[in-house]
Amino acid sequence: MTIELINTGSELMVGRVLNRHQQWLCRQLADRGLVVARQVAVSDTAEDIRTAVAESLQRAQLVITTGGLGPTSDDRTREVVADLLELSLVEDSGVIAKLEAWFRSRNRVMPDTVRLQAQVPREATVLPNGHGTAPGLVIPVGAGPEAWLIMLPGPPRELHPMFLDQVVPWLDAHLPTRPVQVVRTLRSTGVPESVMQERI
Repeated sequence: MTIELINTGSELMVGRVLNRHQQWLCRQLADRGLVVARQVAVSDTAEDIRTAVAESLQRAQLVITTGGLGPTSDDRTREVVADLLELSLVEDSGVIAKLEAWFRSRNRVMPDTVRLQAQVPREATVLPNGHGTAPGLVIPVGAGPEAWLIMLPGPPRELHPMFLDQVVPWLDAHLPTRPVQVVRTLRSTGVPESVMQERI
């Protein structure tokens, strides 16, 4: 299975934020027998996101995106993907109920813009967000009968638990047969790589 990872966020492209998602997600996937073949970071522009997702869907059976699911003007991933896949956006009543409860529990008024997070592409499965407001999404896509696009929120405090609590069980259910990855780390001091290669 070919897996590709797309991290979105203009803050990544100007060096203001270190892209820790790439390392963390690749490690989590590799520990479960799923090795990422390609990883790319792109800005928040609709054109860059669309190009990256379209290219990955031509090659990969599993594409994972991070970021761009929130309520602000630079959160474009959900809309771009829906347009690319020609899927209409529909308001999910379950997400609306959770958003209202989230704000009510904090004695805050829910801004109208937050409702945008309840707009999900038709055919998408919603991944509940227990640590924020933007739900994740799983969408069946083109590159074969078992090709998928998984969309995760950008903040690490939301992404990490969503991946462990929601995505891992989904992977176990949909991709149950995976090779076991065995990694051995060898450490050396003062020995060039070329010499180590001969000794190994």
